[in-house]
Amino acid sequence: MSEIDPYKAVLIAEIEAARAKVAVTGAALQAAGEGMRKSFDIPARARASFEKHRPTWLGGAALVGLLLSKIPARKKTVFVEAASGVVMGNAGKIGKVVGLLKFAGTMARPFLGDLAAKWVASRVAKPEAGAPDDPAADI
Repeated sequence: MSEIDPYKAVLIAEIEAARAKVAVTGAALQAAGEGMRKSFDIPARARASFEKHRPTWLGGAALVGLLLSKIPARKKTVFVEAASGVVMGNAGKIGKVVGLLKFAGTMARPFLGDLAAKWVASRVAKPEAGAPDDPAADI
């Protein structure tokens, strides 16, 4: 009984070879993963690049600062009230618009109320074509 079946011996050898192959592949995958992790570490890469190419980075920053300082400022539009000649800020313009909208809403409220009442009355008075007479009867 101490003899091992030849088929079992072959299977055991294949299993050991597969385990060794998985161990080697696992180590290679782990090394590749570590390399990817290092390549995606942007802050560390930027820090290393700055340390390696410090004059280039500082010169580039100075050039960008110079270019930004040469961009002309935007032209600002100033609104002046026609009657008094007083400069209006955004709050003054927005306040006038809100006041006009409030006034228009107050004036339109009776008209909109009548319109809504007529619409509701028309829906309640005559049901639409093809609709059952009593909706509660279907329940």
